[in-house]
Amino acid sequence: MQESPAEEAAPAAANRFIWVALALAAAGVGALAALAVLGTGGDGRARIELPIPPPPVAVGAAPDPALVEQSADGPLPIVAADGRTSWQVYARPFPPVDARPRVAVVISGLGLDADATRSAIERLPPAVSLGFSPYAHDLASWIGASRKAGHEVLVGLPMEPADYPRQDPGPATLLTALEPAQNLARLHWTMSRGTDYVGLVAVMGGRFAATRSSLEPVLDELKKRGLMFLDNRAAEASATAELGRDLGMAWAVADRRLDGEASAAATDQTLADLEAVAVKEGAALGLGTVYPVTVERVIAWAPTLEKKGLALAPASAIAGRQHVQTKPPP
Repeated sequence: MQESPAEEAAPAAANRFIWVALALAAAGVGALAALAVLGTGGDGRARIELPIPPPPVAVGAAPDPALVEQSADGPLPIVAADGRTSWQVYARPFPPVDARPRVAVVISGLGLDADATRSAIERLPPAVSLGFSPYAHDLASWIGASRKAGHEVLVGLPMEPADYPRQDPGPATLLTALEPAQNLARLHWTMSRGTDYVGLVAVMGGRFAATRSSLEPVLDELKKRGLMFLDNRAAEASATAELGRDLGMAWAVADRRLDGEASAAATDQTLADLEAVAVKEGAALGLGTVYPVTVERVIAWAPTLEKKGLALAPASAIAGRQHVQTKPPP
């Protein structure tokens, strides 16, 4: 019998309980209302139950029922009978004939701080894509609000970092030590957190993304369900680009991380570097976190692109267009 994400969460259980409780508290939810410790199993290890995903809440345009499978794991994305996919249907429109170099920015980590999330949705240019934590409370409503404001949305996919468990992305983390079926169960939990999003964006993942045997079943499942995958390039030798091409799926990678140094000057320089990559390669993607300085500098920077002959594009418009370097971005 396939284990549930709750049954797999035993390693570092106490650490994970604290992590998720803090995240839920930041989202304004009582940890006891959303999370239950199930005591101990036969091996004496503590078991943790993940927060139960809320039902989808329609805000703005309703999710397309043809793209949703009602499964035992909750609502999961599927390819529609006519071939339509979530990564295309829920993408922010971008003119395919636009020949200008494309620059995409994704701001991630949304959903845990309500004020910061609301501000990002309302103030960032609609062409900026938004990435939400899968542990966010009422994620379906946040996704709906984002789409109503014109943003396309990705959901964070926690993946094993190189120094796991010292750094722990939470109880739904995909791990190289787990069997593919166990990682797919965790993947399904993450995917069930909402419906109308274009794909998943890696959270950490320095070890997992570099382990082809672990990553391939996950990307294959995303391909089958019509989702794109955005690699944060935490792994020095990520297998995403190679697998993405082999599987014929929608994929993208971060050319630059916008938060390497949390200062206005450093962020401005990184955005300038991102422009240079776009001019040279035709497409570039920057990945940032919802830090105040990052959001403010992106808001100030976006209007300058038009006169430079660059197009601010959603992440979906970058899919499959990048020439991937071996080393991760600075």
